[in-house]
Amino acid sequence: KAAPAKKAAPAKKAAPAKKVAPKKVAPKVAPKKTVVRKAAPVRKSSGKRGDGVDLSKWYGPNRRLYLPAGLLDINTDVPSYLDGSLAGDYGFDPLQLGKDGKVAQYRAAEVIHARWAMLAIPGIVIPEALGIPGGVWTETGKVFLDGEAGRPEILQNPYLFAAIQIGLFAAVEGYRAGKAPAPDGFVPFKGKFSGSDFSGLDPINPGGPLDFFNVAATPDDLAVLKVKEIKNGRLAMIAMLGVFVQGLTTGEGPAANWGKHVADPFGYNFVTISAIERTPVL
Repeated sequence: KAAPAKKAAPAKKAAPAKKVAPKKVAPKVAPKKTVVRKAAPVRKSSGKRGDGVDLSKWYGPNRRLYLPAGLLDINTDVPSYLDGSLAGDYGFDPLQLGKDGKVAQYRAAEVIHARWAMLAIPGIVIPEALGIPGGVWTETGKVFLDGEAGRPEILQNPYLFAAIQIGLFAAVEGYRAGKAPAPDGFVPFKGKFSGSDFSGLDPINPGGPLDFFNVAATPDDLAVLKVKEIKNGRLAMIAMLGVFVQGLTTGEGPAANWGKHVADPFGYNFVTISAIERTPVL
């Protein structure tokens, strides 16, 4: 007999197909909004500098006067020609000097004298304090004329220095007054300049090439510096008057007077120096 046929092995079920994971979709990026910033509104000038200095204290009808407001009426007690346009205008002109309309000329003379006084005070005090021969201003001329300054003869010849000073002063005053055209030159930090750079500038406060450090970069800065200059200049002129009076009274320089006063404030002062010694009479 034929062998029975073998049963076919049952077919294996196909493994189920793996599900494909859905691709992640990147989130939509919101479009960037363009923000247009509005320009800040331009502030109107309030009469103050960036550092908070109020110019109305020194200029204009509301400026400070030489006496408190309750004691002065700007409309009746202050001359009309002192209108607050000049630096350091406190309405003080008891002699009515500006009544002739030459206020601008008087201001130019005042500023020039103030600058000389500010130079003279350190020029008098410092040489005396350092003990330089001829440093005491009351003896400077004598020391140089006698040849006792301890310098080469050419450096202590008073006639030579007088001639040099007169020549330099004449040139400077000529340029300032406009009698001679300003020359070309060179200044630190700004380099070369032309004489035409001074055309149209204030002859008393020209600025321009002479403002080496740009301290008067804006009109407000210049206005404040004018006030500081005239206030310090007036103080220096009063100090020079004190130097002259002390020299005539004590025969010494300001450094010597100051040193004695500091060493003995109550024994060496104006009262004790000017006191008259009296011999008691019985």
